[in-house]
Amino acid sequence: MKMRNNNRKIPPLNNIYLATTAATIFTLAIIFPSATITPVSASITGNDTTTPSSGLELSAQPVWVEHAAITGVTPINETHSSVTYSGNGTLTLPNTTQTVNTTSNGSALVSIATESGQGKVTIRTQGGEEIATVTFYEIDRHPDITTGEGKGIVIAVINTNTTNGMLAPLNGMILVGTNEFQTSTGEGLLTLWEWKS
Repeated sequence: MKMRNNNRKIPPLNNIYLATTAATIFTLAIIFPSATITPVSASITGNDTTTPSSGLELSAQPVWVEHAAITGVTPINETHSSVTYSGNGTLTLPNTTQTVNTTSNGSALVSIATESGQGKVTIRTQGGEEIATVTFYEIDRHPDITTGEGKGIVIAVINTNTTNGMLAPLNGMILVGTNEFQTSTGEGLLTLWEWKS
């Protein structure tokens, strides 16, 4: 007669979804061609004369574009995971067309319950001599079940380790952008513009 082991733990299906969502969110980067978003200006119209709107203004070109891939997912519980990732990208310095090649490493706390994440990325210039840190928050919509493609909206602030280096003009800049990702590969493209309003 065989005895059944009722103490055996079966991983919940949510962990699979959590890992997929984590990959999705922080494929942070993110497949988003810069041509799909253009800077816009919004304003209030009608009879409201008490609150003028300055609108939503973004820089004419993206400040940070990065291809990234998830390097690790550690489940915390049924609704949260810790995610690590790395990537390669470019920073475009303000008021110029000069780009700087970068590499990055980051980590984030991902919530499957709210389909959101928050984290920090360390960006290094190609030679490694200058560093910038990006703190971000991202909200995603549920990935397409047939293609595994997902999209998210990102807000971030960038801080640099220099007051007179090449990256100094980026210090304190608020960034807004998009993240498109592929859940099956854990890869994506992040595109962020400066929020100028």
